[in-house]
Amino acid sequence: MAADISSSAPRTSPYTGEWEYDVFLCFRGDDTRDGFTSHLLSALSDKKIRAFIDEKLEKTESIDELISILQRCPLSVVVFSERFADSIWCLEEVVTIAERMEKVGHRVLPVFYKVDPSDVKDKSHRTGPKRWMDALKAVAKCAGHTSQAIKIESELIKAVVETVQKQLIDMSPSINRNNLVAMGSRIFEVERLLAMDKLDDTCIIGLWGMGGVGKTTLAEACYDRVTSSNKGIKHLFIRNVNEMCEKHHGVDKIVHKLYSKLLDENNIDREDLNIAYRRERLSRLRVFVVLDNVETLEQLEKLALGYVFNLSKVFAAGSRIIITTRNKKVLQNAMAKIYNVECLNDEESIRLFSLHAFKQDRPQDNWMGKSCLATSYCKGNPLALKILGGALFDEDVHYWKSLLTGLRQSGNLGMETILRRSYDKLGKEEKKIFMDVACLLYGMSRSRLIDYMATMYSSSYVKVKDLIDKSLLTCVPSENGEMIEVHDLLKEMAWNIVKEEPKLGKRSRLVDPDDVHKLLSTSEVKNWSTSIVNLFKGIVMVIPKRKKRKVTDMHQKGDDPLEEHRTTEGIRLDLSKTKEMYLKANAFEGMNSLTFLKFESPEIKYPRYRLKNVKTKIHLPYDGLNSLPEGLRWLQWDGYPSKSLPAKFYPQHLVHLIIRDSPIQRCWEGYDQPQLVNLIVLDLCYCANLIAIPDISSSLNIEELLLFGCKSLVEVPFHVQYLTKLVTLDISYCENLKPLPPKLDSKLLKHVRMKYLEITLCPEIDSRELEEFDLSGTSLGELPSAIYNVKQNGVLYLHGKNITKFPPITTTLKRFTLNGTSIREIDHLADYHQQHQNLWLTDNRQLEVLPNSIWNMVSGRLIIGLSPLIESLPEISEPMNTLTSLRVCCCRSLTSIPTSISNLRSLGSLCLSKTGIKSLPSSIQELRQLHMIELRYCESLESIPNSIHKLSKLVTFSMSGCEIIISLPELPPNLKELDVSGCKSLQALPSNTCKLLYLNTIHFEGCPQLDQAIPAEFVANFLVHASLSPSYERQVRCSGSELPEWFSYRSMEDEDCSTVKVELPLANDSPDHPTIKGIAFGCVYFSDPYYPWTRMGWRCEVGNTTVASWLSNEKGVLTGREKKSSEKVWLVFKKNLSSTGSMGSEEDEAWYVKYGGFAVSFNFYFLDNDDEIMKKVKIKRCGVSLMY
Repeated sequence: MAADISSSAPRTSPYTGEWEYDVFLCFRGDDTRDGFTSHLLSALSDKKIRAFIDEKLEKTESIDELISILQRCPLSVVVFSERFADSIWCLEEVVTIAERMEKVGHRVLPVFYKVDPSDVKDKSHRTGPKRWMDALKAVAKCAGHTSQAIKIESELIKAVVETVQKQLIDMSPSINRNNLVAMGSRIFEVERLLAMDKLDDTCIIGLWGMGGVGKTTLAEACYDRVTSSNKGIKHLFIRNVNEMCEKHHGVDKIVHKLYSKLLDENNIDREDLNIAYRRERLSRLRVFVVLDNVETLEQLEKLALGYVFNLSKVFAAGSRIIITTRNKKVLQNAMAKIYNVECLNDEESIRLFSLHAFKQDRPQDNWMGKSCLATSYCKGNPLALKILGGALFDEDVHYWKSLLTGLRQSGNLGMETILRRSYDKLGKEEKKIFMDVACLLYGMSRSRLIDYMATMYSSSYVKVKDLIDKSLLTCVPSENGEMIEVHDLLKEMAWNIVKEEPKLGKRSRLVDPDDVHKLLSTSEVKNWSTSIVNLFKGIVMVIPKRKKRKVTDMHQKGDDPLEEHRTTEGIRLDLSKTKEMYLKANAFEGMNSLTFLKFESPEIKYPRYRLKNVKTKIHLPYDGLNSLPEGLRWLQWDGYPSKSLPAKFYPQHLVHLIIRDSPIQRCWEGYDQPQLVNLIVLDLCYCANLIAIPDISSSLNIEELLLFGCKSLVEVPFHVQYLTKLVTLDISYCENLKPLPPKLDSKLLKHVRMKYLEITLCPEIDSRELEEFDLSGTSLGELPSAIYNVKQNGVLYLHGKNITKFPPITTTLKRFTLNGTSIREIDHLADYHQQHQNLWLTDNRQLEVLPNSIWNMVSGRLIIGLSPLIESLPEISEPMNTLTSLRVCCCRSLTSIPTSISNLRSLGSLCLSKTGIKSLPSSIQELRQLHMIELRYCESLESIPNSIHKLSKLVTFSMSGCEIIISLPELPPNLKELDVSGCKSLQALPSNTCKLLYLNTIHFEGCPQLDQAIPAEFVANFLVHASLSPSYERQVRCSGSELPEWFSYRSMEDEDCSTVKVELPLANDSPDHPTIKGIAFGCVYFSDPYYPWTRMGWRCEVGNTTVASWLSNEKGVLTGREKKSSEKVWLVFKKNLSSTGSMGSEEDEAWYVKYGGFAVSFNFYFLDNDDEIMKKVKIKRCGVSLMY
């Protein structure tokens, strides 16, 4: 067995497969060459471990060659023998080994062969150069093996080989990275900066460098190593933040979704979750997060959840964050340790190029000159090296000469020139596939992309794989399988290739909104004013009056406008980025080559989307379009503004038909329906007027049928039964849908959603692949047998008053919801051994008793709601470490909580809102992990136990609407949010409120006795003293009609009450001149008492330019239950302020410094739950004060 000679282990040196040898054997030849060392070498060779031994080197040669080889090995085995220290060569080797241990984390395994470890350490004190002695001592201290502990030589060799294997495995990234070059030292440097062994702080590392230099690859390698060796840490890799922000038009939704994953929130689609509450939970979580491709300061601030770029405050001590970016300013604002990811040197470039051009580490001698010339054009950029190498693979010398001559003569040896050469080498179909993906289809799943391509190109699987192998496409893992992405540089190249095509109508693919507008929109200015209004039986008919068509420049030149349409193959348009478009009836005529048309609204996020009646930006003539190109394979038109598709549109090749949130009634009118034999996806979600879907009798390849929210649909064709390739069926919220097919034959069904259907019988489902089965809001006569087919960790939602017994589900589910049933009691749970991650029992109004065993049935969250007959919760007989969240709401008969709740040792969240409890048990102090208590509208609540102050991790305490409670005990020391709004009898805040260093939010609006008891000085001190608090901002919300007197700038009574004009002070570098430490601002407003949510924000403007902005992170709850509107005051102090839209340039400075001496305007506003301006909130007055 191994003898742990020292507790001091060397740093990890990453093993990436790029090393010439795996192991360097350091030994005294006269002592062990022909015995132990030769046997060890043989054993290593048997395990395919490449070990270097100096048998081929003559002792007369310089030791430099030996040292050079040692530097090309990640691990050394040092065999200490009796006369080891007598050899100068051995000591020089040990010196190099010790230096590499310190500098690059070289691994060392000492083996003490017939010598005591202490003897070796003692020899380190003998006479000789100090560097020898220090190195000998350093290596001898490492953990290793001794012949004293393992006396049988064969067993000792076996132990050494096993340890070497473990070391090499430990150094290897968990994913296959055979073609990584020069990554070992880079990984080591990043890991040295990460310092994973230090748990007393949060560390942010920035990987900065040009595009294609390998920042993401380096981050992936570090992520794999850290997560594989730190199993207890929560981890998350967020790919391409910048692209996701562009796709989702901001980072808010990304922040919500991704941090929800870190917190294991299953209802991640809820955006009304309390941000402060989530932020506090994150602050107790040790994580390892990679934020890939963060390009702007705005993205960084949002990802930091409002901590003004300071991600270190988001997570618990010991957390590590890696940010990759081309923008150094992002990292400087994040206070990150910056690692400059440099380009490869000449030797590294040759190696990477050779791996792709020759599929070996090094070119043959006769190709070395040409390889050096090729790599010189790439300037050490890994992406360019891989792509150029791939383009030259398996080509003859003449092709090499031609391509390299072309590079030299191009006069532009930039990155795009290199990438373009690789593209030029592709075959005709490969070029088309690459351009389709780079311009139109990036972000699709690999399988779906291949299926789609197969309808146009032969051998699509092989061609996509070849493009991946040539590094032109990238395959990345995701929750839904492998996704196909394209590097930003390659996208830019593809777009530039398109722009080289001379005429707009001749361009093969269009993605720029201006280009699409120029091509499709009519030049005539429409005036859709009403000229005739005919009233007939309550129907208003609007007939548009058109202005006379203007003569365009194109017509003046005599060009045929349709001639320019004929070669466009694909159009992709983000509707949120385009201006109003008025299409001609013949807008698409002549576009015979068009196969891809995608008008996408990013606001529609299936399956979580509330219809907002978003105004369409694309307008059609009164009679609609004449036709659409019949060659279309992909047609997506969100908000399609017509009742049907053109009658002359008869697509034979359609693969994807997606029309969402449209007034369409039928896709095609009449009985002559097209045969959609190639259709794979039919998505008509949110088409509320749809009365019939297309004829799918011949569409046997359909995999997705999505009809969510088609409220006018009355039937689903019986042909659905025979769709044997169907994977996803969603007919949720089709309120008028009655008859369903008796059976679904597909054995591939994974997702079946039938929410809120007026049906009594569910189709028979025989699929064993079922992962999601949602019957929420239905009233089935009996439960379908398919509920027992849901796979392990699947999701099951059941609903219906006809359910009278708890279903005996024996599979462990990720979420099991039982809603609106007639169950009176839950029994026989003792027979079940599964633990669902989340159990939701809601609106079971006849449920009276919960069994004791229910606590053993849940491993995460237990939610019980709207069960008015439940009077008590069962006792918890023994300590448990599984349940993390308990939520019991709207159970008015529940009057007490068992004292044994203290046995829920891992409980972090406790919600008892709208129950009849009178107090909490004092044993609650034992819940050491509790960070949130919510007791909203507990009308019988009389007291809170004094022991609550012992909950050191409690950060959120909300008891709004508890009308009879008079006083509160001392609060926990780390509390950050206190909400007592609507506590009408509360006479005072706890005595230690002002002493709570971390408290940043107090809500006490609707507390008449508090309004009288709390002096204005308390509010002022709480806000102003925020500069001494760790919190980046503080907020107070209370009743009132006036702002504090110390507000310097106020809105004018006779002008716009929502605007405050401020004169910013001139910048002054004098040390005696006070600096702005923050800003206080506030608003007096009143609102509709029945509207539940509101957010306050402001924009600071100079003229028409917005230079700064603020928006409250959380959606505050109005006090509710008010019978009339009342005035309220919302006050905020914010320490740090950032500018709006900053791109993070080196010259960027604080906006209030940059605009010093200017008159600026602060414009206040309120947003509703949909982030729309709230018209029912009226601002009475507002104010701003600069704090010094």
